[in-house]
Amino acid sequence: MIDYHLHVIAHGDRPMTVENILKYCEVARARGVSQMGITEHDRYLEEIDLAAFREARELSHDVELRLGIEIDYVPGAEERMENDATALPYDYVIGSVHRVDNEEVDRATDQRIYDRYETYDLYAAYYANVRKAALSGRFEILGHPDLIKIFRHFPIRDITPILEETADAVAESGIVVDVNAAGLRKPIGEVYPSREFLQMFYERGVPIVLSSDAHAPDQVALGYDTSLALVHEVGYREVATFRNHERGTLPL
Repeated sequence: MIDYHLHVIAHGDRPMTVENILKYCEVARARGVSQMGITEHDRYLEEIDLAAFREARELSHDVELRLGIEIDYVPGAEERMENDATALPYDYVIGSVHRVDNEEVDRATDQRIYDRYETYDLYAAYYANVRKAALSGRFEILGHPDLIKIFRHFPIRDITPILEETADAVAESGIVVDVNAAGLRKPIGEVYPSREFLQMFYERGVPIVLSSDAHAPDQVALGYDTSLALVHEVGYREVATFRNHERGTLPL
């Protein structure tokens, strides 16, 4: 079992110390996670303590630690993204779309973007960015690929053709998809991606990782009963793993 997308620093909630990393490892061990990837948001790059990570990796015997980063994909910010994605000796890099026209779609305290845009047009623009992120070649993992559904704002028009086009682009890119349980803790109340979207990925041979997107130790592997049931139902029997940017697999 793996948890490949989580945050120790989170939103500046705590420093990256050996003690704080090992608190996450304790929960991971108790919940059957054998590999855990720390993937801080790129805006906290300067707060990543590589020495603390390496020491914790040596001390964590039952849970293998991986180092990644979550890059906020923003068209036009290629230099910033490239610098952040190569700043440290990561095992893998996650690219996630949080923005349309540089406005966040997942900010709980400000959902006005959903009033400023016609919903279908907003979804179309969001998934256009997802396709660009996947095809950029900059990332190994595509984070929570249908984050746009977070607040349950849904277009009236059918978005299936948009999802199919996006799944085609993801398959073409060779990127791995993040099956992310954080949506279970959000208003949408379901895993990212949806069953329909995940089925499209499976049919195209797109690999997956499992993640909790934990922002606190007690969230490590939270919701995995739902995530595991979903991926098994769709047909997945293995997850991708990474070490030094080399991809491997583990059975589910």
